[in-house]
Amino acid sequence: MKQWNGLVWKEWVTMKWPLLASALLAIVVMLFFPLLITRLIDADMHVFEVALVICFLWAGASVLAPIVALLTMLGREMKRPDVWLHSNASIFKLIGTKVFLAAMIGAVGLLIPTLALAIHYIFSKSGIFSFNELLFFGIIFIVMLFAISLVFMSLGFFFWVIDRLLKPYIKGFSMVVTFVLFVLLSRLYGEFIVSDFYKQFVRIGPIDLMAIKNPMITTDFVYFQHTKTVFYTGEILFETIFTIALFIVAAVLFEKKVRL
Repeated sequence: MKQWNGLVWKEWVTMKWPLLASALLAIVVMLFFPLLITRLIDADMHVFEVALVICFLWAGASVLAPIVALLTMLGREMKRPDVWLHSNASIFKLIGTKVFLAAMIGAVGLLIPTLALAIHYIFSKSGIFSFNELLFFGIIFIVMLFAISLVFMSLGFFFWVIDRLLKPYIKGFSMVVTFVLFVLLSRLYGEFIVSDFYKQFVRIGPIDLMAIKNPMITTDFVYFQHTKTVFYTGEILFETIFTIALFIVAAVLFEKKVRL
């Protein structure tokens, strides 16, 4: 545990100032830009409505934060792989600490717009949604984005390793070949998830979140029906195993080939 904490601390010390600067920029943009926009634009709009759009876009962009952070850390280490890999820590610790920190960066990247929007809601007079409805659907949205960001990170790490494996043989063409492999595997995966096998054995155990929440979303002036939000426990389990397996396979390939 002490070794793990030391590796995480090393990554944090290296990246803390860019991360803190990015967090400060995010806070300034999402707290003050909605106020500035509503003052500059002569239109009948609420601050909360502008904040909702800005925070939504920022949260969407934060999906890429973990993969960008992980590849940045890996790229920095590969400038001196002899120093980085000259360690008695296992490859899963060396990679895992970076994955952990990258995931935390993604989580904070989603938490900031969530808190900023909550602050705007508290001080806003807009009544687009009630607090309970905003909280319910906001949690679903943030959790989904975080899960997607982890999948993107696992895919990015896997294909980064593939590129490293190919580079000694085909040099600059490794990125092209890696991209082609990504497209082909994405196509195969797309065909798999629409197959009868997937529908029968993976898309099982439906959970309708709207069954525990009134689907009539209340506003000041109207009610409207929200579409069903259904998740499948089989899909969640499959995606979790798939994501973890990609990390493990990539780490093993890195250990056996790239680390040599």
